[in-house]
Amino acid sequence: MEPRVSMKWKSNWWPAPVTLITVGADKPGFRKPNIWAVGVLGGPADDPPILTISPRKIMYSYKLMQEVPQFVVNFPTPEMLRQMEFVGTHSGIEADKWKNCGFTPIPGKVVDVPLIAECPVNIECVIDREIELTKEDGTDSDFVLVVGRIVQVHAHERCVVNGTIQWDLVDTIIRSRPMTWRTVGPVIGYDARKDPLPKPEEAAEIVNSRVKGYEKLADIIRATPTQTQVRTDPGYKKD
Repeated sequence: MEPRVSMKWKSNWWPAPVTLITVGADKPGFRKPNIWAVGVLGGPADDPPILTISPRKIMYSYKLMQEVPQFVVNFPTPEMLRQMEFVGTHSGIEADKWKNCGFTPIPGKVVDVPLIAECPVNIECVIDREIELTKEDGTDSDFVLVVGRIVQVHAHERCVVNGTIQWDLVDTIIRSRPMTWRTVGPVIGYDARKDPLPKPEEAAEIVNSRVKGYEKLADIIRATPTQTQVRTDPGYKKD
């Protein structure tokens, strides 16, 4: 058996896509919208469709969220790595992150917070509630848990097949702590637990042909029949 090490929690977060959170409304009487980099999102439920983020209370972005109780989750691509790093290392009080990163703000469909046009997927959220947190020593935490209700989703057309976002077509930046940025690796299988998915029946070697372009992968997904994924063997139990 592999030796196991036990330890206290020290921000040992698992690898997850980095997101760029936009906050604030570009309207008279409000401060200019800002961008905030987040390494780990929470996705507690599909119905209601909610996700969570945990800003520090002293953050400029959190103050903007208090002014306008909305935010947008934007997924950057690996080509935006340096912009993502700039967003995560500069304060919106001192720098115009939109201008410095060359990002284009476009209006949301439901919220007043702008989307980042260059990001392939954008999720509009309205703040449902905030939950105060407590440190291990019993004192008030510097962080607050913000629960956002998803009210609209947008995606570049090339990432959508049959009305569904295909995350195989969305390259994201993965933060692998403590110190590396990564991208999604090769396909290793297909989820056979649910109803048929809009994915090709063939295995990873076909999907990996995306090195020749997103368009070709999208064509493969559209043209290939889905798996029947019907299990009749004894003992099989659907989740």
